Amino acid sequence: MSEYKAELTAGLEKVSAQLDSAIGKQNAELQDSMKASKKTNDTVSALAEQFVAMNADLVKMGDNMTAFEQSRQSASTKEVSQGMGAQFVASDSFADFKAGRANRASFEANTIVTGGDNSVTRHEQLPGVVPGAVRQLTVLPTVSTGQASSNIIYYSRELLWTNNAAGTAEGAQKPESVLTFEEKTVPIITVPHFLKASKQALEDSTFLASYIDMRMAHGVRNKIEQQIITGDGVGQNFSGWLASGNSTATDPLLTIDIYGLASKMKYEIISADYEADYFYMNPSDWQKAETTRRASGDTAFVAQSGAVTYVNNGLTPLLWGLPVVLSNNVPAGTMVCKSVSADMYFNRHGVRVEMFEQDTDNVQKNLITIRGEARGAEAVMVPAAIRTGDITAITAA
Repeated sequence: MSEYKAELTAGLEKVSAQLDSAIGKQNAELQDSMKASKKTNDTVSALAEQFVAMNADLVKMGDNMTAFEQSRQSASTKEVSQGMGAQFVASDSFADFKAGRANRASFEANTIVTGGDNSVTRHEQLPGVVPGAVRQLTVLPTVSTGQASSNIIYYSRELLWTNNAAGTAEGAQKPESVLTFEEKTVPIITVPHFLKASKQALEDSTFLASYIDMRMAHGVRNKIEQQIITGDGVGQNFSGWLASGNSTATDPLLTIDIYGLASKMKYEIISADYEADYFYMNPSDWQKAETTRRASGDTAFVAQSGAVTYVNNGLTPLLWGLPVVLSNNVPAGTMVCKSVSADMYFNRHGVRVEMFEQDTDNVQKNLITIRGEARGAEAVMVPAAIRTGDITAITAA
């Protein structure tokens, strides 16, 4: 069929050229004598009829090929377009010429090729999937990680240390220091979720399967990060930084602004003989900090006074020399300053994404259950090395 179409198209182009030549000759004769010869008119008429017939065959062949393509792709409508030949045959000028009402036929080709009013052109599928928002997990990389081999973490932490070492006279009673410990247990908690997807969708798109895998794994890690920060230790929740007894609140009184509060938190950790390593803030709070003015009517920012610097090509802010970790998982209105030695996340097993066909009525509905989960525990070992600040309570009173 394709070879015949090519031959028919070539013949149509040849007849079209002959028709153009004959019409040109006819125009020349009309201009010369204002009357075309009968032979020329007959030639034009014959070529025009031949052109119409060949164009009709070509259109019919196009329709047949379109129908074949539709049946192959299960399309509901066909694509229709108008070429120059179809436009010429459909023109009023050609109709008048064919009926003998005019000695010549001419038309202006429509340069815009469009589908019919009810046509549906084949869609163009872009590769991949346009992703939704994926929250950056900026806190997890700053947390120390250990491995667990059972379902409960046991550890002893220092409860009290009183150093009574002192110079002592010969023969005198030596001073006794005090060191006490407490036993702590932290359960391993499973953090799972699942969703269902059609088997056909996963088979037809490997990228979709990979995207779902990414989403499921990210969902688990995001929940772990949230729990490390805000888990209250009740039920199936981690005992996180902000849980009762796991951190020390810094009094915001007389700190004036967020910079004063941050400095006070940092030096409270240092005064407790630990090393402050990071500040953690919600992006909305950091935005306010960056745009705080030095005084009423003063256009200069406090951040320009040296409290804030930037590294990593301006991407990482330093507040009083410590990196500021920005995360939407940190509650707005709360700032955290901590040492990396204050806590540890124990990983029983990392994030696993698995697919199951045998689940409820999946087989009947051609569904796949996709499960993502991890098991771990957050252990805060040194509450004194974690300081929290209530930004909303800052006052100069």
